[in-house]
Amino acid sequence: MTGGRIRRTWLVAIGVVAVLIAAAVITAVAVSGGPGSNDDNALAVPAEPRLLVVGDSYAEGIGADDPAADNWARLAADRLAELGWQTRIDAAGGTGWVNGAGGPNTYGERLARAAQNDDFVPNVLVLQGGANDYQSSPDVVGDAVASSIEQARRQWPGIEVVVFSSSVPFGLTDRAVPLSTAIADAAASAGVPDINPVAEQWMTADTAADYTAGDGTHLTTAGYAYVADRFVADFTALFGLDR
Repeated sequence: MTGGRIRRTWLVAIGVVAVLIAAAVITAVAVSGGPGSNDDNALAVPAEPRLLVVGDSYAEGIGADDPAADNWARLAADRLAELGWQTRIDAAGGTGWVNGAGGPNTYGERLARAAQNDDFVPNVLVLQGGANDYQSSPDVVGDAVASSIEQARRQWPGIEVVVFSSSVPFGLTDRAVPLSTAIADAAASAGVPDINPVAEQWMTADTAADYTAGDGTHLTTAGYAYVADRFVADFTALFGLDR
């Protein structure tokens, strides 16, 4: 065999080995579930889950037929109760990461007040909202998100935190994109998952009529039910409860 043929034979052999190695790696990743699998990245489920939802007017159900019963947080809590979760809902319209319309209602201020309540000590926290910060700079909002997450961890060591960005109606999504991106980036930097209705396009032109309340800002009863369904699906997946 000539030198040229020997070199060609070795090159072919090396190429075959490389393909086999790549195939093995791909197979291993597929079997393990890869970087985004629930097995690898599921949040820890506490032995006795106590969930605190701190939200804005969406958690109050403004725009629904029966706001107290039809808000997304109550509907989600009822579903989670079937899995043994206790939920406390702390809702106040106008709450924002930076903006606290109607009084001292930024998330940082709300968390400080919640920590004074000794009869319910959460081990899981959902911070829902962001639409009320539409006049604030995305960078400033991102800093406030990071600060609020850090504050929650100081107040309740070991708590699992989930950020739930605004579920704004279709007509407001263009305004919400920069804010939802800033919120998601800050959450990711803090190692916290972000359920992001804007990025996932929960609200579309096709659903606007059914899901948007008469004020053009809040949701209808059907809209809150839809948001609750989507939230529960994403939330239970984060904790590996969907398997």
